[in-house]
Amino acid sequence: MKIILEAQHAVGHPQLRGVGMYSLNLIEALLRRKAFDYELTYFDYKNEAGNRERAVKYFSGYGVPMNECNTLDYRTASREDSVFSRKDYNEYTKTEGDVYHFMCPVSIPAKLRGKMAVTVHDVLWESFPGMVPPHTGELHKTALKRISRIKPFIIADSEYTRRDLLEYTNIPDSSIQVIYPSCDEKKMYPDKDGVTNIVSGEYFLFVGAFERRKNIAGVIKAFDIAADRFRDVKLVIAGKKVWDSTKDIEDALNTSRNKDRIILAGYVDTDAKRRLYSNALCFLFPSMCEGFGIPVLEAMACGCPVITSGNTSLPEVGGDAALYVDAHNTEQLAYEMERVITDNTLRSDMIKKGIANKGRFSWDMAAEQTENFYRKVSEQQ
Repeated sequence: MKIILEAQHAVGHPQLRGVGMYSLNLIEALLRRKAFDYELTYFDYKNEAGNRERAVKYFSGYGVPMNECNTLDYRTASREDSVFSRKDYNEYTKTEGDVYHFMCPVSIPAKLRGKMAVTVHDVLWESFPGMVPPHTGELHKTALKRISRIKPFIIADSEYTRRDLLEYTNIPDSSIQVIYPSCDEKKMYPDKDGVTNIVSGEYFLFVGAFERRKNIAGVIKAFDIAADRFRDVKLVIAGKKVWDSTKDIEDALNTSRNKDRIILAGYVDTDAKRRLYSNALCFLFPSMCEGFGIPVLEAMACGCPVITSGNTSLPEVGGDAALYVDAHNTEQLAYEMERVITDNTLRSDMIKKGIANKGRFSWDMAAEQTENFYRKVSEQQ
């Protein structure tokens, strides 16, 4: 059976985040297992985006055919159904496959010959309006209309996302399967001796994009409460701005009593992120909503205690290893931060449970379940 894997998000940006990391890790796991005849597709309009170089870097060692479309811009393909009135996806990419797996809803084409599978990471623009950047929400709404019209087979990142799909689309439950992703297992492990030039001393850590749903303002306010008691502790915020509407974060920073102890690290590469996790007092992730929450797994894999929200998909990820708080309750978050600092037994127990909890997730398991999903899709009439 020939499976066509859409690699756009793995190769389309030099700084990979969520969907990009998912795409890269899952594709690599599938190619390592060699269960099927695989080919890759991606767009690189007029060879101007550098996607070919990244595709070669990531996948050339697997000997897999890589089909590049240079005649159509990916952003146009994801927004305008009209480009598929003349050609289908097969013609643009010069591929013929039994099953095509698209790693994100915005990737799915309006016209395709072959069975279609798509991974849906969340439907937060519907269930939490105002919590995702407007341009992202509009793009995903277009994709959701395609999904409702085409009715592909769907891999959902979590049970929470599966329930949202049932509420906001007409996809039958029988066409949806939950397959949990993992974190970058090659790069995420305890690294206590790793040197970081970002911070010295004891610190709390947040890792994530600067967007409203990540609740960075709440992290800063909770830190202000805890920092009054622990005068030497710092807060490191690692991530970059992906949404212009970050006034709440800017206000929280500007009014913080302890802003001289808050370090804005910006985007950090995987090695620096591992060292930050491994040496932090605690990882803070009180997000308002998540389709999965890979940073929770990253922190646990690195032996870092985790405090996160008890909403959406996060309890599925954190299991019994995390401390859960109300995302809107900064006092509760500050209280749990103080507990982790002062209770060595609690902290040690959280680290042990976190490493054990990470064992519930792996890319090899995800790949095996995905292979079984391909078989199910191919057998459907």
